[in-house]
Amino acid sequence: MARKSLLELVREWQLLLLVVATPLAFLVITYLGYSMPLLVTHPILVSGPAGQISGLVEDLQALRYADGRSVFEVSETLDPAAAQAALKEQSAVALVTVASDGAAVTITGDALYPRFYRASVLLEGVVYDRVDRLAGRPEAVRIVEEPIFALGPRTEFDLYAPGMILFGLLMIIPQTAMLVAREVRWGTLRRLRLTRLDAGDLLGGISLTQMAVAVVQVILVFGVALALGFNNQGSLLLAIVVGLAISLSAIGLGLIVACFVENDGQAINVGSTVMMILVFFSGAMYQLPPLTVFTVADHQIGIFGLFPATHGFLALQQVLTYGAGLREIAFRLGLTVALSLLTFALGVFVFQRLKMRDQA
Repeated sequence: MARKSLLELVREWQLLLLVVATPLAFLVITYLGYSMPLLVTHPILVSGPAGQISGLVEDLQALRYADGRSVFEVSETLDPAAAQAALKEQSAVALVTVASDGAAVTITGDALYPRFYRASVLLEGVVYDRVDRLAGRPEAVRIVEEPIFALGPRTEFDLYAPGMILFGLLMIIPQTAMLVAREVRWGTLRRLRLTRLDAGDLLGGISLTQMAVAVVQVILVFGVALALGFNNQGSLLLAIVVGLAISLSAIGLGLIVACFVENDGQAINVGSTVMMILVFFSGAMYQLPPLTVFTVADHQIGIFGLFPATHGFLALQQVLTYGAGLREIAFRLGLTVALSLLTFALGVFVFQRLKMRDQA
């Protein structure tokens, strides 16, 4: 069955190319949208009387990242019209205006501009600290950030590239659903049932083929990500192990989808819908709030933690982006494997009850 499924995939190279090329296309789009450095120096403008803004300018210039780079590139301006033009052209991220009496500070910028959102949070911190010092209020709280891992992302692309690996692995859902639905539609399954073939033989063969595709997906997306500038910090072999665990759940979900469709087209459409839901819920496309339900071994488990893809994505990100080893991802990998086995077992059970018996 594994050999048969593999030959069918090779013969339909257009479908195989689509499955492989789609996550690569999204990877390129991700690179184009998120290739900027993760910690950038924000150009800002400061306006106000010289006697009122000098101290604030010094505080802004003194703020630095852990690697010594400046957080802000500060320029003083006395021309409100030029400042507004700079904000519209996005040559400046924000305008900090100090009132003539120094009693009020206004931060102006485009609320829809992502860099303004990040810069405004940092600006507010500097302004509030300065106000407290001028008012003689003691420092109540100081936040000190320390990285969990010695290595980490250098660009936003480093954070999202592992998500494209997950995207590629979940493409197995519609592919598996289509292959199984085709076996039913062609009557192949009925003929195979005349032999000693059972659900385990059929699904085991298809699973081996899809897991081979999963290995290829991980290697291809990883290689293209490197070519686009991804700063890999971890082990490709460990990422493949995580990928195989994720693929097992994708196969199980593909089997479940195949039980409720009538033809190949429905299998592709329904399978793709399930795939995209899991991609978004896993946090691969954009970061989701934790929505913690309970905690296990100091690990937060949220609503979306019921899906193997969620833990699989976190494990991939920790390995490739943060350089984590097997010990650091043991919990997430264990959950991925456990939930994937459960999903696969459910898929086999449902397929055995709803399809294999009908073909006897």
